[in-house]
Amino acid sequence: MIFLDLLFPPKTNCILCGKMIKEGNICDDCEGKLPFISGNTCIVCGKPIDTGEKCPDCMEHEHIFSRSISAFEYDETMKSLIARFKYYKERNLAEFFAEYMYKYIKDADIKFDVIVPVPLHRARLDQRGYNQAELLARELSYRFDIIMSKPLRRIRNTKSQTEFSREERTKNLKGAFKVVYEDMIKNKTILLVDDVLTTGSTIDECAKVLKESGAKDVFAATIATGRNV
Repeated sequence: MIFLDLLFPPKTNCILCGKMIKEGNICDDCEGKLPFISGNTCIVCGKPIDTGEKCPDCMEHEHIFSRSISAFEYDETMKSLIARFKYYKERNLAEFFAEYMYKYIKDADIKFDVIVPVPLHRARLDQRGYNQAELLARELSYRFDIIMSKPLRRIRNTKSQTEFSREERTKNLKGAFKVVYEDMIKNKTILLVDDVLTTGSTIDECAKVLKESGAKDVFAATIATGRNV
């Protein structure tokens, strides 16, 4: 089998253009067009900014999490890829996204003890079949060799946040999460994992209950964020 693989290397399709490639998930041309976050970013939420240390949103609203790190800007390409990952059962994209997230988190040089995915409510989990944040967290756990734990439960099936304002998002999420395994997070620094950071309301609500249950600090990591999300 190994000999055959050397003679006839297995090929796959680029996740964006569909072109056959020898290895990986994406061809060089498409990778070069990905909206990687670069340059100046907000020291709290990680969104790209032109000048200064904080974005206008983080200057106006204090977050409960200490810092969030994202690999990509949330443009139309990334929006489409994340939708495929979340809603169209392309679970293999977890490995693709996590590889870039890993590099950005590593470059940020933050220290954490445990990796925690943002949970889905049971009803939504049953409908979707998997939690995309958990798939990302598992991939990051493997790369960092740091335990992934699931101490959080989503105890209220909240409405979709998509069309809500910041105030509506905060109200919608109030009381939605609960820590069920305090010993997993007590006196520990948490890396909370989700797919997209918009206003940071979800991460904040999770960070709030984690800290109330004894977590020392909470960082966050997402696939994407952006100036206008």
